[in-house]
This record gives sequence, structure tokens and C-alpha cells, in this order.
Amino acid sequence: MKCPQCGDRTAVDLDTHSSGFTSDESPVKECGACGLVWRVVMESGEAKVDIIKPADKKK
Repeated sequence: MKCPQCGDRTAVDLDTHSSGFTSDESPVKECGACGLVWRVVMESGEAKVDIIKPADKKK
């Protein structure tokens, strides 16, 4: 999946079940380039990007 912040395709799945973010329907992703952490959720039948952690400013 392409990062919604920088467009890079270096995404890493994160296993954060204990934090309550990850589910089979909307796994949490982290961009390997900018550090953005996000998931895609379905809201009223439309896909919406849910930003969990903003991108690293230093990169």
C-alpha cells in the first residue's frame, strides 16, 4: 500500500493488538520512509485513512 503522506510503498505491518488498533479488517501500517503510522477504516461504506502517529519531521 502507498503511504498517504509521502507516497512511498515501503510499508510495514505492525502487530499492536494490545493497543487496540490492529484488526484483520484494518491492519496498522508504518511507512519505512517517513515513519507515518496509519490504518484504513471503512466509514459509511467509504475507505478513510486514520492517522495514528504523524510522520517523523526529521526525515
